[in-house]
Amino acid sequence: MTANAPDPDALPLVDLADPELWQDPAAALAPAREAAPLARTGRGERVVLRYADTERLLADPRMRTVGGRLLEGIGVTSGPLAEWWRLVMFNTNPPEHGRLRGLVSRAFTPRHVDAIRERTRALARSLLEPVLGAGDVDFEAAVADPLPIFVTCKLLGLPREAWEDVRGWTSELGRVFATRLSDEQRGRCEDAIVELRALLGELFAARRADPREDVLSALALARESGDRLSPEECESMAINLLFAGHDTTRGLLSIGVAALLRHDDAVAALRADPAGIRAAVEEMLRFEPPTLGSLRAPAEDIETDDGLQLPRGVPVHFLFPGGNRDPRAFDAPDRFDITRTGPRPLSFGLGAHFCLGAGLARMEAQEVVGALLEATRTIELAETPRLVPFATIRRVESGLCVRLGPR
Repeated sequence: MTANAPDPDALPLVDLADPELWQDPAAALAPAREAAPLARTGRGERVVLRYADTERLLADPRMRTVGGRLLEGIGVTSGPLAEWWRLVMFNTNPPEHGRLRGLVSRAFTPRHVDAIRERTRALARSLLEPVLGAGDVDFEAAVADPLPIFVTCKLLGLPREAWEDVRGWTSELGRVFATRLSDEQRGRCEDAIVELRALLGELFAARRADPREDVLSALALARESGDRLSPEECESMAINLLFAGHDTTRGLLSIGVAALLRHDDAVAALRADPAGIRAAVEEMLRFEPPTLGSLRAPAEDIETDDGLQLPRGVPVHFLFPGGNRDPRAFDAPDRFDITRTGPRPLSFGLGAHFCLGAGLARMEAQEVVGALLEATRTIELAETPRLVPFATIRRVESGLCVRLGPR
């Protein structure tokens, strides 16, 4: 540490135990971001809140993922959840991470995503149709929750009769991305893992015998330099893709759409020029990221450009609402602006662990917003939603109440 660098104990405090931080993290994190290059948690962990620091450090190979600690932090060290978590790709580091990502990345190419774009728009229309003009409607229950898991099930190749069960199981699994987990919730999560493994075990066995044009077959047969996924890795990877494709995109389609609907000028602009929808989705991601951030730890001591130490092994929280509203990276960052240009939001991470399904999530949001504007004459946000506290994959607490006036 340089002579003029602040004492780590004097860094501003980010209180992740404060439930109100989880309602408006961008506002809660701003004072710490502006006070110093780094902040700290009550447990002495480091917090990175500025865009450039996040961009640089997440790409630094010395920053290693410590996602495996997440379940330990909520008391899960054995059983079905822990066994699955051990094999989840984003918990691994090089060279194992590169091996797993190389085996599955070809299943999420732009070609695969574009091939289901029209089906995604048709699904969005079919989910919207029954609730148009129906008064107060829970948009999350009607559209934002079912659409991403149905799209992911279709992409992977799961049979239609299993989609609703999978939707329930992946919803339960999403609860592990929290800083607190009750015994009852843990039991439901473990039941979900057991059910998903049983279903996927049967499907993978069938795909190895009779491959199809779907992601399950691609996973079952994927090879990289003669290597292939084991049956257990196939099941764990598919579960990972299912619940990540469900939970994160559900957050984007609920929290992000709520942000859009709070800005009538943006909605009017998109009605006048739907070509702006792609940029609008980027602004939704920036303004209200569906995930709070990423957790890493240095494999060795790292000194930042500001002369601060990131000690070896001490966890570092990269909190995306801080970086996405950093005035050093974005002009007027607290203004929702669908014409904004500049750097991409941090919301899908950076570096080796950049979200594998980012293109799919973006496409789904683009098609849902397009279908929503196409089907309605008016859209009203009936109430401002509250978010579930301590959920690192952000979600609304009791639905997203809207009124949809049909054309």
